[in-house]
Amino acid sequence: MIEIRNYSFRYNTEWVLKDITCTIDRELVVITGKSGSGKSTLALTIAGFLKDTGEHKGDILYDNRKSEDFDLYELAQKIGIVQQDPESHICTLNVKDEIAFGLENLCLPKSEIERRIDWALSIVTGQYLKERDTTSLSGGEKQKIAIASILAMKPDVIIFDEPTSNLDVETTKEIMRVIKRIKRKADISALVIEHKWKHIYQYADTLYEMNSGRLHRIENPSEIVYNGYKSVPGEPVLEVKDLEFSYDKKLLDSINLTVSEGEIVGIMGSNGSGKTTLLMCIMNFLQYKGDVLLKGESIKEKKTPDIARKIGIIFQNPNHQIFENTVYKEVTFAPKNFGINSDVDDLLEISDLAPYRNGNPFKLSYGEKRRLNIISVLSYAPEVMLLDEPFIGQDYENVQKIMDLLKGITCIIVLHDPFIAKTFCNRIFELKGGRLHEFEPSD
Repeated sequence: MIEIRNYSFRYNTEWVLKDITCTIDRELVVITGKSGSGKSTLALTIAGFLKDTGEHKGDILYDNRKSEDFDLYELAQKIGIVQQDPESHICTLNVKDEIAFGLENLCLPKSEIERRIDWALSIVTGQYLKERDTTSLSGGEKQKIAIASILAMKPDVIIFDEPTSNLDVETTKEIMRVIKRIKRKADISALVIEHKWKHIYQYADTLYEMNSGRLHRIENPSEIVYNGYKSVPGEPVLEVKDLEFSYDKKLLDSINLTVSEGEIVGIMGSNGSGKTTLLMCIMNFLQYKGDVLLKGESIKEKKTPDIARKIGIIFQNPNHQIFENTVYKEVTFAPKNFGINSDVDDLLEISDLAPYRNGNPFKLSYGEKRRLNIISVLSYAPEVMLLDEPFIGQDYENVQKIMDLLKGITCIIVLHDPFIAKTFCNRIFELKGGRLHEFEPSD
């Protein structure tokens, strides 16, 4: 059992967590809330990661023993945490080795390690990934392996920080069913921190909202409402013609897509189906067969810097797209390199990043980094934007802000949430079997 009593925490001057009191006793607790409200910080404090950092008031108890009385290695065996960024988990080159890493440190017999690897992979429906190199995994597949690595340790408490952020809706529901099943069968406590509670709150025993560092219990979640829009498309801008790409086997097969000016096109599909790869091909990061035309001109033989001026891309991992040491310098980085004068103050305000103007971008939350990536590309006004999972780490309010920023811009958005897709996208495609199929997703 975890008991939190009047607990507050701050890194520097402002309190991030304020007078939190709750008990988690062999139940599945879901905590939702806005980006930067303190959810991830709460997860880290419970797991003991911030034990020697910042200022603490109040108590966190584990089985009636204060967490500060545990050594970190003791807590690590009892409390497992799946962090928000799956790449931060991975430290080996092979999936099997990755899941075995923690088990080997527990000095378990080889036969038990093998058994737990197979069990954990089956739980996340990732048996097919067992012999894969970790560098070849998609974002969603990395998420599965991060979860499997913690499940294999069989801790008493598991904390999931945005465990489904990179996963499609069906896999999200399956992971939540698995978490609930594990919690029930193993008699453990589970804490899930999630923005997209629409698809998961039904699995929770208790639902909380974090608001400005304070925790409030929610009995009846409010309905999610977006101010949706559908842009009126103009002339064709981007054309993908008979595009094919293969790794060990063909991943993209005869992809044809035309995107018109001002149109927002959504690309959905299961994890590992090739959605990110398609964006990488359009940017000429990968060698592909077929052609990509921008306003009728082939860009296949053009250099990436020339393409990047006209087609902006938001990568799946926000850390891969940060180059400067302050937020302001980051937003003005691209315009300066392209020789463009750009006033970014409005972008900083709309994205709620103005207070961090002079701060280090790597100290932002995951969701804040994602918004920083987006306005950094918007700052030089490309003709087309490719966005790979831009809503990871975003609460529903910030989803609306992102889409308001993108209004009128020609976009291809890779996403998993059908509700967002139906609200904002002119057309929605599923990438399945290497091909695009236009469809209407269900909520």
